[in-house]
Amino acid sequence: MPRLTHAEGRNRDYSYAAPRRTMDELLGFVSQFNKTRVNFLKVDLETALTFAGIAMRAENSMKKARNRRSARRAYDTVVRLIDSVDLPDEDAQLLARKLTRLKSELVSLGEVF
Repeated sequence: MPRLTHAEGRNRDYSYAAPRRTMDELLGFVSQFNKTRVNFLKVDLETALTFAGIAMRAENSMKKARNRRSARRAYDTVVRLIDSVDLPDEDAQLLARKLTRLKSELVSLGEVF
């Protein structure tokens, strides 16, 4: 089979395996990604509040410490990520209330901020 020169190879029409995305599709992906991140923050906060609640009721010191650490880790994660998410006002207020509640519970469990 003859070899193509550099100039001949450049003039070829190339096809792509997948169609190129439109700007509207790309913006839709960004919006969906943001919604997913907001949902992650909500779920992480609910999980943290559950851990804090278990820790507050635990009589076993190891169980209490383990659940307190899990709640604190989730709190720190939410605080670190919250500024990188575009939050609608309603979600921002909800997350702020839950963060305040979680921080209060963590302080009552002995966490220092």
